[in-house]
Amino acid sequence: MEYNEEIFKKSANRKAMTVWLILNALLSALCISEAVQGKHSTVYLITYFSVCWLPFFIGLAVLKIKGMAAPIYKDVLAVGYGIFYTYTICTSESGFTFAYIFPLTSMLILFKDKGYMLRCAVTNAIVIIVSIIYHYFQGMNSGDNIKDYVLEFFCIVLCYSCYILSIDHMVKSDGALTDSIKDNLNRVIETISKVKGASNSIVDGVTVVRELSDENKQGANNVVASMTELSNNNGVLYQKTMSSMDMTEDINTQVQNVAGLVEQMTKLVGESVSHAKDSSSALEGVVDSANTMASLSAEVEKVLSEFRSEFVMVKEETGTIEGITSQTNLLALNASIEAARAGDAGRGFAVVADEIRNLSMGTQNSSSRILAALNHLEETADKMTQSITRTIELIQETSNHVNQVSQSVGTIIDDSTQMGEHIGVIDSAMKEVEASNQSMVENMQQICDVMQIMTECVSDADTTTKTMLSKYEESSVNVNKIESVVGKLMEELGAGGFMGVQDLTAGMKVSVVSTAQEAAEYHGEIVEQSGNGITIRLSGAKNLQDNQLKRQTFNLRIAVDNVLYNWTGVSMTPAKDKGAGCYQIALNTSPSVMNRRKYPRIPVSSECAIELKGAGTYDGKMVNVSANGFAFAVKDKKFADAAGKQVTITIPRFEVPNVNRLEGIIIRSSNNDGEYIVGCRMPEDSRELLEYIKENYKE
Repeated sequence: MEYNEEIFKKSANRKAMTVWLILNALLSALCISEAVQGKHSTVYLITYFSVCWLPFFIGLAVLKIKGMAAPIYKDVLAVGYGIFYTYTICTSESGFTFAYIFPLTSMLILFKDKGYMLRCAVTNAIVIIVSIIYHYFQGMNSGDNIKDYVLEFFCIVLCYSCYILSIDHMVKSDGALTDSIKDNLNRVIETISKVKGASNSIVDGVTVVRELSDENKQGANNVVASMTELSNNNGVLYQKTMSSMDMTEDINTQVQNVAGLVEQMTKLVGESVSHAKDSSSALEGVVDSANTMASLSAEVEKVLSEFRSEFVMVKEETGTIEGITSQTNLLALNASIEAARAGDAGRGFAVVADEIRNLSMGTQNSSSRILAALNHLEETADKMTQSITRTIELIQETSNHVNQVSQSVGTIIDDSTQMGEHIGVIDSAMKEVEASNQSMVENMQQICDVMQIMTECVSDADTTTKTMLSKYEESSVNVNKIESVVGKLMEELGAGGFMGVQDLTAGMKVSVVSTAQEAAEYHGEIVEQSGNGITIRLSGAKNLQDNQLKRQTFNLRIAVDNVLYNWTGVSMTPAKDKGAGCYQIALNTSPSVMNRRKYPRIPVSSECAIELKGAGTYDGKMVNVSANGFAFAVKDKKFADAAGKQVTITIPRFEVPNVNRLEGIIIRSSNNDGEYIVGCRMPEDSRELLEYIKENYKE
């Protein structure tokens, strides 16, 4: 039960009035009984009842006018009943009459007023002395009467002394108990305040962790998407590389075949020259050799044709490798950017992205070397083709002029010598092709090995990222549990009355919600705080009439140090001396704490101007926004320790209509390589932002 001094004063007055009523009724009944016996006259009865009941009804009138808790009632009771008691003790011959005062005086202890009781004691003693003197001169002066008088006097003095000592003891006891309760209450309040402050800090910390978790989750989702795309492209690159490897091996086989054929041709030409020098009789052998050369030349031409087609395919595949390498490099750059945005949580991805970029650069260098070798091979093949063509022409010419060989063996020798030189050129070119092709095979093997490592790294990174994403989900669930438990604790502490009106200051944002059916809501700020009330200025509340204010009550919500307090059932009266739209609100109850609602966040990249209260204006960039909070990036070091400070941001080109200025309290600031990511909580929810986020938010 809450202590209310007014209630106890009413109870004391009511109990004293009841005892006075019962005592008057008993004494009136006794007087009537004696009158029936003929002991009292009518005049006495009228006087008796007047003195008995008139003061009582005067006391009732005082209570009616002044209220049941009126402090003056005890004085009316003492004087009123004192007059009746004086009249009774002086007119009665009974020695017991002096005791008529005790039932009422025992009730006067309820008032715990030692001075009041002392005044009653002195007055009562005077009344006893007056009655003794009166009775003494009326002839009641015998020895027994004198003993009765002395007994009455000392009995009254002793009783009042006990009353006063009892009141003094109760006052001291109550004072000691009150002091002890106050000390304990102060300790409890101090402890609760510490718990409340710690809970508030926990709520703020949990809010920061949840917001960072949400932001990291977004970054992880982006990295997962990028790694998935990178993995897919890496698979394509690996397939193309393996295909190129197979084609390169085919080319190597064909080159080796051509080299073998050229070697055979060289031997045959040598033999032809030798036979031509030895004897013309070897013409038949020359003819055979020429036929063999024709056959071999046709085969060489076929091989060269296949070689050129395979060569074109290799160039196409090398172009495909370069395209995939360029795309891999771009994806690695995107992964590095996303890892940098994720901060410390993304350093692992930055390492993977660097390795992928290095591998991509190595692939690109190898592709360039392959392309250079292929170009050189093409030139060599052209030379070889020309040489083979010339050889075929010579062979055909030799075949056509076989019948004329007998005319000039020297001509055959010259032609054979020239053909040997050409074949030497072909042989040299083929050796160069073979060396280049071998180098290309080795490069392609290295590319295959690198692609295998890249595939394994991408697979590991994808698995790790998905595992981290699942941990983010689990962390978010646990953070919500902690926030819910601490939020309920904050609500219970807030309802305990540990938030006073003295904690409210001018400039704090307020919202007023009508408890009527239409539930109209108005927004504004505190103008001043005085006594147990505040004066507020509301925007859009000019339509509220005085008669409406008398019929309605409101719920008042005020954000204090990032905690939202709610007073229910308050009344407003116009404060016309403060200007239009100003209202006075009396706060006689304790507020409750409203747990802040959680809204989804969406990324924003708009430029903004940041005004830090008392420090100046700075340029920055929005990071994300929700219906009751936002985050921005700024490079000034003043934001490193700016938690708890008020900030206002202006966004010139914001996508949300009618929202280009936001106010909030800084709740976190993290350093991201010299750039500070600052998170803020707004004093109240924004309906415009809530609608915008509902339309644009994606899981």
